[in-house]
Amino acid sequence: MCPGPFPIHARQDAMKLSILDPVQIPRGMTSSGALQSSIALAQEAERLGYTRYWVVEHHGIRFEANPAPEVFVAALAGATKTIRIGAGGVLLNHYSPYKAAEALRTLNALFPGRIDVGIGRATAGIKVDTALKRLRDAETPDDHEQQVCELVGWLGNDLPDGSPFRDLTIMADEPAGPLPWILAATEASAVRAARHGLALACSAFHIPANAPDAVAAYRKHFRPSPWQAGISEPQTLLALRVVIGETQQEAERLAMPVRAVFKLRREEGIFLDRLPTPEEAELILGGHVGAEDTDWPDYLVGTPERVRHAIERMARETGVREFMVQDFLDQPELRLRNYTLLAQAFQ
Repeated sequence: MCPGPFPIHARQDAMKLSILDPVQIPRGMTSSGALQSSIALAQEAERLGYTRYWVVEHHGIRFEANPAPEVFVAALAGATKTIRIGAGGVLLNHYSPYKAAEALRTLNALFPGRIDVGIGRATAGIKVDTALKRLRDAETPDDHEQQVCELVGWLGNDLPDGSPFRDLTIMADEPAGPLPWILAATEASAVRAARHGLALACSAFHIPANAPDAVAAYRKHFRPSPWQAGISEPQTLLALRVVIGETQQEAERLAMPVRAVFKLRREEGIFLDRLPTPEEAELILGGHVGAEDTDWPDYLVGTPERVRHAIERMARETGVREFMVQDFLDQPELRLRNYTLLAQAFQ
């Protein structure tokens, strides 16, 4: 039985911890089993005192089981009571802002005050990107900022007077929401979030070294939002990939699979059908890879104490008080232990 709960955000100034779940399929399970495993993990995260539980949107990843986060969010929210649940993210470059807002407004009505949405954009390769398009031969315009503004306007039913959709509303009898966050990995994206008065979810695992400057730029340029769904004061979180072991050696071993997956994906364009074992990952990487000693590593790997010290240092450097962590472990018991140990470290 796991210890706890640990009230990791009991004080207003205490560190807040949240989870970003890629919904990887556990070894020996199916996609259905992965979804049920994530529901169980969300329930444990709530018990342990985590602030948010977000699920990613990925397409064409065979060892992940969550291509439609806006659907799965409803199941997660229905199985929990207090933890905030997020579609973290909605890759808006693939969708109509109106249709995305209809789904999100429905979630907001079902679970008032508990739903977040992370707004991002990404490509998943030519084949997947084409499959997601309604008009397969049409060129997709680079209009992400306009899409974001339209989506946030729908979330509060306060599109500007000049909008051709000004007279359309979505559940106008419900309050504004869910809370929109901009997913950002660069300073430029952070500034756009600030300019529109939207919360910032800064990825410190895409380009980790960018995180401090991105957060600083966001605070410098922040303006209260003109939209009802926006915010009046800066709100930030930092997302990290974290693998914890009871010893440093164990943590480094458990981190080998995720290192192998992203090395192949980024450097060779190879998408594996499943997470490799630590032993298979060592063969892919040509040997054991130790934890980085840099201030902003790609993967934060270590004992609970090492991880806590690193997060506290990042908090001091950036002023951020909420950290969203993601693991890439393919055994439910290891995943739960990862987040239990982290909660214990910050109790």
